[in-house]
Amino acid sequence: MAEEQKLGEPKNIPEFPLEEQQAKEAFDKNVNRLTKQVKETYKRAFFDLLEQKVAANPPDFEWLTRLYGEIKTKLISLLREGSELRNEIEESMDCEFFHQLVSNNVFSPEDFYKLIRYVFEKCKQLQSPARDVETDAKLQEIVDFVDSGEGTFATLVPMFIKNANECLDAIYEDVQTLSDRFKNKK
Repeated sequence: MAEEQKLGEPKNIPEFPLEEQQAKEAFDKNVNRLTKQVKETYKRAFFDLLEQKVAANPPDFEWLTRLYGEIKTKLISLLREGSELRNEIEESMDCEFFHQLVSNNVFSPEDFYKLIRYVFEKCKQLQSPARDVETDAKLQEIVDFVDSGEGTFATLVPMFIKNANECLDAIYEDVQTLSDRFKNKK
């Protein structure tokens, strides 16, 4: 008769020899490393292109407006439709008005500075207080660059887009983590 399974032992779980398991771990590690490299390269290329498009004469106002709209969408998507904060953000970050300002060259450095502060303030309102230090550091990086005198519109826009999106992505990651925890408790 075939070998009887002992009580408490799992059924049909293949055992990998140690060498195979080490090879699989090494393979997974290489895949993760390559994936990270591809993401970093993609991001670098994206922000290099963004800097070129913003520095162009005239800048690519359509792309700037789309990126502005994406930040607005990420902010309002965290909020219930009709909520006071969502309505405020929708009114304050009007994409059509933004496009008119930038394309008619009436979007001043002061307006840009106010926009930067506004977006980071909204991130802080929507995120966990544990993220405040990170968000403040992202804002401070931009402020320091402006204060250095080296910041131009072409260099500040990509930095703002990158830092704002990193803060927003962290909020979404936290929401997803919380959602997963609640699902696992059910």
